[in-house]
Amino acid sequence: MRTTTAFALGSTVLFMLACSGKGAGDLSKVLPDDRVLINLPVEDSGSARVGEWSEYYLFTAEVVDDVNFLAGTVLATTGAIVQYPASSTEGDTSFWGPYADTLDPAETQLWVTANEDGTYSWGYDQRPKNDDAAEWTTVVTGEVDAGATEEASSGRFSVDWTAMKELNPNVHATGVFEVDYDLGTDGVSGTARFVDVLWDGADQAVDADYAYEQIHEGGGTMDLAVDADMGAGGAQDEHLMVRSRWDADGVGRSDARLSDGDLGDFTATASECWDPGFQSVYYVDNYTPIEEGDVAGCVFAEAEFAEE
Repeated sequence: MRTTTAFALGSTVLFMLACSGKGAGDLSKVLPDDRVLINLPVEDSGSARVGEWSEYYLFTAEVVDDVNFLAGTVLATTGAIVQYPASSTEGDTSFWGPYADTLDPAETQLWVTANEDGTYSWGYDQRPKNDDAAEWTTVVTGEVDAGATEEASSGRFSVDWTAMKELNPNVHATGVFEVDYDLGTDGVSGTARFVDVLWDGADQAVDADYAYEQIHEGGGTMDLAVDADMGAGGAQDEHLMVRSRWDADGVGRSDARLSDGDLGDFTATASECWDPGFQSVYYVDNYTPIEEGDVAGCVFAEAEFAEE
């Protein structure tokens, strides 16, 4: 999933655009930054034998890491660029760029509009390189709600990989990736969506919803819903729901439910708990069926499945 974001915004040289013109003012303080991301503790997988790892922890960490990477690419790029004066301005809109590396087939510009109602609109446009007559295509759009401060803000952004891929074949997916966030002084909550996303080499597109809550430097919750063929014996799409919870030291629990599609009327469930070293201490499912370990070792003793 991570290779998808050959996000085609050019290289990090774009961060160094320090052309003359109107500066960004306090814009960099209200745009989303890496506090929006999940800080699930991650252990070096080379420090323990594979068999000792909790599979559901590894799944949770991979999902969190991938979504963080996809969202973080946009956040880091945008936050770095607006530290520098804009290349040009038109009314209430500032522009940075356009810029493209030597091997980029498209050039990119960032734009930010300060709206009269106190909100900000922002996004990225792209067009074929060396074609000043070509129309710009908007590939990323974002909004920051009114009242945003450096400590607290809310907003959303959307990345259109299909539009990017039409301009740059090195983008490795089609579909849309959306993020909605609410950043507070104590923590952050938000959602991410994959809409009809087809990774290069994959057989089918995926629709997935991801929701999270995170206390800064503390515990959190991740909910994931995916509609796809899970290999339940036929070609129909199943519906997977996973809820993972963890404390600040990383100890946690996942509860999963698989239904519909080739499962018919049967609903498969599984739960796993892990300790601060991310080793499984308890596992149970209803389809093997199997129960191993001691539920007393779970920091969250009761199963808690994600809501539809």
